[in-house]
Amino acid sequence: MLLRNLGVITFIGLAAGAGIYFAQRPTVANGDVLAKDLVATNPLVKALDCDKHVPIGIAGANFTCDAEFKNGDRVKYRFAIDRAGAITVVEEGEKRSAPTIKKTSDPWGD
Repeated sequence: MLLRNLGVITFIGLAAGAGIYFAQRPTVANGDVLAKDLVATNPLVKALDCDKHVPIGIAGANFTCDAEFKNGDRVKYRFAIDRAGAITVVEEGEKRSAPTIKKTSDPWGD
C-alpha cells in the first residue's frame, strides 16, 4: 500500500513538472500568418512583410513588419502581441512616401 501511494505521488509530481515545463516554453508564430491577419484588418494596407518566426513567451512577444500602403507609402512598424493574441502597435518608423506618378502621358495635362 505504501509503495502504491508513493507511485501515485511520484506520477502526480512528474505530471505537474511536465505541465510547468511546457507552459513556459515559447510558442512560435509564423510571421506570414500574422501579416495576413493584420492586412485583413486594415483596408489601407496593401502588403506586410513581418519577421518569419515570432517566439511568443509568457509575457508575449515583439515583432517588426514593413508595411506597404495602397497609396505607395512604406512604414516600418514594431508590434507587440500578448498571450491572448491581441496585437498592438508599439513603435512607428519613419514614413517613406512613393513619388507621384503622372496619370496621363500629356505633360501639360497633369
